[in-house]
Amino acid sequence: MAKSWTITDTSDGGQEYTFLLREDVTFHDGQPWNCEAAKMNFDHVLAKPLTTADYHGWYGLPKVISDWSCEGDMEFHVTTNSKFYPFLQEMTFIRPLRMLSPGAFAFGNTTDPITANSCHVGWGEILFEDETITCAGISAISGTGPFAYSSRSTSTNEDGDEVDDEVVFVRNENYWAGTPSVETLKIVRYENSEDVKVALMDGTLDVVWGSGVLQAQDLAELEEDDESLSFFHSDEIQNVIMLLNTGKAPLDDITLRKTIIHAIDKKAFIDKELGAVQRPVDNVFPIDSPYCDVDLTPRWDYDIEKALLLSCVGKGTDEVVLSTTEIDVNNDSNNSLALGLGLGLLSLLTLIVVGLAFFYYKKSKKYKLELERASKGVTA
Repeated sequence: MAKSWTITDTSDGGQEYTFLLREDVTFHDGQPWNCEAAKMNFDHVLAKPLTTADYHGWYGLPKVISDWSCEGDMEFHVTTNSKFYPFLQEMTFIRPLRMLSPGAFAFGNTTDPITANSCHVGWGEILFEDETITCAGISAISGTGPFAYSSRSTSTNEDGDEVDDEVVFVRNENYWAGTPSVETLKIVRYENSEDVKVALMDGTLDVVWGSGVLQAQDLAELEEDDESLSFFHSDEIQNVIMLLNTGKAPLDDITLRKTIIHAIDKKAFIDKELGAVQRPVDNVFPIDSPYCDVDLTPRWDYDIEKALLLSCVGKGTDEVVLSTTEIDVNNDSNNSLALGLGLGLLSLLTLIVVGLAFFYYKKSKKYKLELERASKGVTA
């Protein structure tokens, strides 16, 4: 919604961002997009109790923004109290600083961010120190994007909660980047992934988008067998990891942690359980994340020989014994240990972790036998 911006350092160590807003843009309800609309959204979302009481404290942006103001109709200024490198990136998040039409606030353009804030009406009153805001919600759904909200149908699930069965959007004929080719967009809820698969195969469903929709094995089979479907994978947006609790014995022993990690064949697990559509990773964060495009060494990959060597400590010249930190795989408490498993998560894929504990329970017994055999046949 900004066609350009500049960044200037301030004398107190912060920065000032000057946004030149895109002109000739209207919201779905016909309201004009301008600096007044942008400021109104900031006034509501960044009202003091919402940021200081941690309603929006799950990310850094609200904590560093100190001021915002307009200079004319199409110039918006935002000042930070410190240099914050992901500022622009976090401004693109879908919440909470998305731009809502001023006409869609509870009482229209004159809505006060203190007495009738756009925060969810179910939050009620939010008190922090000497200031209280009242959450009034919004009166409509109206943005500036290529598709405008049209209608929704709902039902009540088995837990008694209201859920959307179908949400309908129609194309925005006045979209600033050009009218979309798709006339109507319907978002449909299915009970389970099998229903999604059936609808996709019989042609009643046009697009499956996002992670966790189809089972990984189904996705792999469809991609291999159904030539009528097209598949697109994004770059990794998140790595899925299982962490070792280094603060609790026996995992406070770094040698033991290395042994466990090197003993897990992540690729074999991915190939068997996840349809071979993911890949092992070594980093906590994807390499496309800021400052994460580094190649970490040594690599924490599968190496059973290294695992065996790390598990053995020489005593004399003809004896090999297990490390002094031993795990009895027949002890159920030990079988519940968290294991270091990193999987590259693609935005279109499902991560299947059901049965993971049982999988590693069997693996641990297998490796115990291998270690016992190795200790009898290896000379220190």
